[in-house]
Amino acid sequence: MSNTFLIIDDDINIRKMLKHLIVKNDLGKVLEELDNGEHAAEEILFYNPDIVLIDFLLPVKDGIEIIESAKALGYSGKFIMISQVEDTHMIGKAYENGIVFFIHKPVNMIEALNIIKGVCRNIELEKSVALIKNAVFNIEKSQPLTDKPSTNEQMVHIFTDIGIISESGSNDLIHVVEQVLSFKRKSFSSSYQLQDIYRKIAEEENNIKGTHINARTIEQRIRRTILKALENIAALGNDDYYNNKFIEYSTRLFDFKQVKQEIKHINHSKEDRGKINIKKFIEGIISKLNF
Repeated sequence: MSNTFLIIDDDINIRKMLKHLIVKNDLGKVLEELDNGEHAAEEILFYNPDIVLIDFLLPVKDGIEIIESAKALGYSGKFIMISQVEDTHMIGKAYENGIVFFIHKPVNMIEALNIIKGVCRNIELEKSVALIKNAVFNIEKSQPLTDKPSTNEQMVHIFTDIGIISESGSNDLIHVVEQVLSFKRKSFSSSYQLQDIYRKIAEEENNIKGTHINARTIEQRIRRTILKALENIAALGNDDYYNNKFIEYSTRLFDFKQVKQEIKHINHSKEDRGKINIKKFIEGIISKLNF
């Protein structure tokens, strides 16, 4: 099934390049191109494309504002952000607001093609899974419902997928995610402070085990565990760029630019390692959970 696209960028050359890339490689159809963000959210809702390719910095409204507005209006498609922005905080905010990839300008054609292809494959996979689930539901709807896996069981499955279930910080990560979920259920807000959660976990561990660890120790264990996850995912991508786990987790849990940097480090040890964003990782885990 062919995917549909909407391109939002104030640079006409970028729009032409992306459209050419999509059409030439039979990735789908470009429904519309916009050069500013004024009515972008409404246009996204009207055209309802599978994928929106969007610049970060746009006239009138920026990319994050547009994404927030479009989602509030009910759009559920995929966002790929394409921008020259290098600020890690701004990029992290973009991921927190729902983009699946961040492509840095100047655009590398091969990278952009691989990313768009990967997102298209994920969409098709999601559609296939939805059809299967619907078929199974129709067959079994008369049968009693079974309990869904607990969030803990789901996290164990994810951590096994990314190779960190045996890491010393995996239990700390599970506790942090559980605390964030508890907070979200109560306040419906993502404005939490990880340091407060680290302190709470440290206090609980000290009370149970009689230890004297602090929040910094918890953070260090979590950071080492997430770095191991980055290393494992990068290794998958280095072996096979189209590996399903690599496509799924490289953007959901990390900044893709940092995954590529980690791949460089794997091949050339003198290269710097990729960096992690703990909050993005946790939000990515939560986005995978059925709770």
